[in-house]
Amino acid sequence: MILLGDIGGTNCRLALVKERKKDLFNIKVYKSKLFESIIELLEHYLKESFQTFKIKTKIKIAVFALAGPILNNEAFLTNLNWKVSSEEIKNRFNFEKVIILNDLEALAGCLSFLKKEDLIFLRDVKPLKNFPKAFLAFGTGLGEAILVKEKPLTVLPTEAGHTFFSPLKEDEWNFLSFLAQKGEELSWENAISGKALSLWYEFFSKERVTPERITSLAKSGHLFAKQVIFKVLELMGRKISQTALTSLPWGGIYLAGGVVLGIKDFLLEKKGYVHFQKGFLENFKMKYLLEKFPIYLIQHPVPGLLGALSTLRNRLK
Repeated sequence: MILLGDIGGTNCRLALVKERKKDLFNIKVYKSKLFESIIELLEHYLKESFQTFKIKTKIKIAVFALAGPILNNEAFLTNLNWKVSSEEIKNRFNFEKVIILNDLEALAGCLSFLKKEDLIFLRDVKPLKNFPKAFLAFGTGLGEAILVKEKPLTVLPTEAGHTFFSPLKEDEWNFLSFLAQKGEELSWENAISGKALSLWYEFFSKERVTPERITSLAKSGHLFAKQVIFKVLELMGRKISQTALTSLPWGGIYLAGGVVLGIKDFLLEKKGYVHFQKGFLENFKMKYLLEKFPIYLIQHPVPGLLGALSTLRNRLK
């Protein structure tokens, strides 16, 4: 029995899978801030699991995709303030093996488990085989990783979401000043993440509301909410183009995360896509190159868990 986890700033997703199987079961989603630590979260999940399924098989291996950098088998979850140690988890639950990896590193490994219906083509350009692929996740924060090759699975995780946001227009410069006045990080993460939706809405309207509320208001035609959605879509396009130019992922660019899925309806309609495309092709000098990159939206509900399982299988070979 294998325990899988995808631990983010807003949600924690956990599941079990039998050795050599692909079908995940007992998938649970918890609000991250309901728990003080990953140990408390796992105690809760395992207690529920053993009560529900009356599991008799010992869980031998656990793999966790974590929203933060990994160093020496330890991690700090940037937007959750959790410290995670693979050794501590192993000792506490008597697992034989514990693997922790960056959540985008895990996401990049999910492709072998995805079906055609799990992907939406945003730019239907033919990918080139045996070339790198880029993965960006727009969630509570902003994650990014480069899949160098699939066999053996080789991924470069990054913390590119924390690089400085590069404004080009007057409202963006003013937004940057607004972030500075609030003492916020002047990063891309604060321009195109879940938190960014609330920050942009506050910038435009002087009122702070949740990302979910903003999406709901935009669907009802609310002026400021739609303005926020279209601005974020444009900036998503621009950030993705920067990733394309810095890593040349001719194998494709893959998008995931709760924010991009939450505003998917706007992205797929004509006006929203125009804003996205405008941002993506804003570098006119490189437009001829940018037009050659395929872009996909991953709509599978738990790609991080699939990627964690794929990573495990690759490491055990």
